[in-house]
Amino acid sequence: MCMTLGGRAAEQIFFGKISTGASNDLQQITKMAYSMVTTYGMNEKIGNVSFYDPSQENTFQKPFSEETGKIIDEEVRKMIDAAYHRTLDLLTLRKGEVEKLAKELLDKEVLHKSDVEALIGMRPYEEEKVVTFDVEESKSTESKTEETKTEATAEQTTTATTATDASATSSETNSESSAATTS
Repeated sequence: MCMTLGGRAAEQIFFGKISTGASNDLQQITKMAYSMVTTYGMNEKIGNVSFYDPSQENTFQKPFSEETGKIIDEEVRKMIDAAYHRTLDLLTLRKGEVEKLAKELLDKEVLHKSDVEALIGMRPYEEEKVVTFDVEESKSTESKTEETKTEATAEQTTTATTATDASATSSETNSESSAATTS
């Protein structure tokens, strides 16, 4: 939420007023906050309850009382206000860095990670580790698995054929013995 509110908060800090440019941001965080409260149970006052019902998506009836609706609205407002104030505090604290980035963006239009690091330094926390997946290695493992399955199937077929042959030979031998003793 704070990231989405960053542009709006920056306008207030640097220009002393807020433009209409951030209206889509407000729609996004409002939807996010309502989902957190009513769908995902991420609010202490409402609790671990989900009011989401996919079959009721296009209706106007709410699956909760008017009083609960008022509490939900209040909790959503509190959540958004807290995120906005946190964003204001963070950007005020880092105002110098924000100004450096803004000035550089006027010159370059796009800043890469190396540009940002040169301007304001490295991140204060460890980078996320990226897990790579070798597709070729996976294919060779899958091929080996398929080969093993094919070999096992062939072996089973051979065993079954041998057993059938042995059974047939045994039946033929028994038939010949019976015919010989009857004659």
